[in-house]
Amino acid sequence: MAFGNIYESKNYKLLALVPIALLLISLYFVQQIPLDSSLKGGINLQLQTNSVVDTRVLTTAINSHISGAQASVSTAPGGISVTIATNSSLSTAQNLLVSVYGAYSNYTTAQARTATLQSILAQPNQTGNQTIAAEISAAQRNQTISLGQMSNYTSEMLSVLKPLTSKTYQYNSSNPSSIISAAKEAQANASQNYESYILSIMKSIVPYTSYSYNEVTPTLGAFFLSQIVSIILISFIIIALAVFVIFRTPVPSFSVVFGAGNDIIVALGMMGLFGIPLGVASVGGLLMLIGYSIDTDMLSAIRIIKRGEGTPSERAFSTMKTGLTMTFAAIISFSILLIVSYLAFIPTYFEISSVVLFGLIADIFTTWFGNTVMVLWYKQRKDTRLHS
Repeated sequence: MAFGNIYESKNYKLLALVPIALLLISLYFVQQIPLDSSLKGGINLQLQTNSVVDTRVLTTAINSHISGAQASVSTAPGGISVTIATNSSLSTAQNLLVSVYGAYSNYTTAQARTATLQSILAQPNQTGNQTIAAEISAAQRNQTISLGQMSNYTSEMLSVLKPLTSKTYQYNSSNPSSIISAAKEAQANASQNYESYILSIMKSIVPYTSYSYNEVTPTLGAFFLSQIVSIILISFIIIALAVFVIFRTPVPSFSVVFGAGNDIIVALGMMGLFGIPLGVASVGGLLMLIGYSIDTDMLSAIRIIKRGEGTPSERAFSTMKTGLTMTFAAIISFSILLIVSYLAFIPTYFEISSVVLFGLIADIFTTWFGNTVMVLWYKQRKDTRLHS
């Protein structure tokens, strides 16, 4: 069924209101995106089971057996995915362990400075130098303070982990290596014991044949999240520079970057609406989406601005038909991946395919109602000025 060229309408610029509306709606739902255990910290269990599971009943059972679990359960034929919040004791101990390492770093820095200053003071021309002697005293005080902090943090850490550890840890408070060793061993022992506890509880609730257990600390999760934000921002900066080099004018460059950014925000908004968690896997889907969005936006902009056959609106419409064919082919491919990953219980592929599908659907409106409209308007104004 043929349809007319939408870009030959006098009011074609109003089409841009569609991606703008999607953007504004998505910004509201972006705030509701849940973070998975890879970013907020927590435990993720992948269980293979032949049992028929009611996710609501299982969630209630886990929360009743494990204090502060805040369990989230998803299921598919062949398996179950369970996410549990980080144990508060393990989380506190992890932060204290980071503090122990920080104090140890200060200790080694002060120790090195003390040794350097003492070697300088030992030189014949520096004998009796009161300034250097005072600096040595200050460095030695810093050593003592840092060593005391290491001992205090470790003592507090052992106290926090006492309910989870299976033995008593002793250390020499004047020996930094002994302190570090005790802190590391206690943390590792507590994590191992908690893993055994979680698995035993799960075994009593739902029988399973195999499992995968992954734990991410809140500190590491926060680091991953900050790195992800940095990667996406850097990607957009590089894309903006590359596009500006190609077109050398702000309007086409802005339209291409707007198209990619709008697709990402709409995809994030849909994740918030449907409760799909943001994690390392879904971020991979977002990065794939950036590449695809730039591809369709560049296709549109280059054909409208740099080609010479027909009128700009005819080139825009021809490009839209080509681009829609590409997009629908990609939608079919990722839909198949979504269905297969759901049935085969592959959470990573499910997250990637769902994120990309959201973005591809958004790209239809963003590219052909937003990006193309801006580039066509720019080209028509430019041609009008040249012929006037």
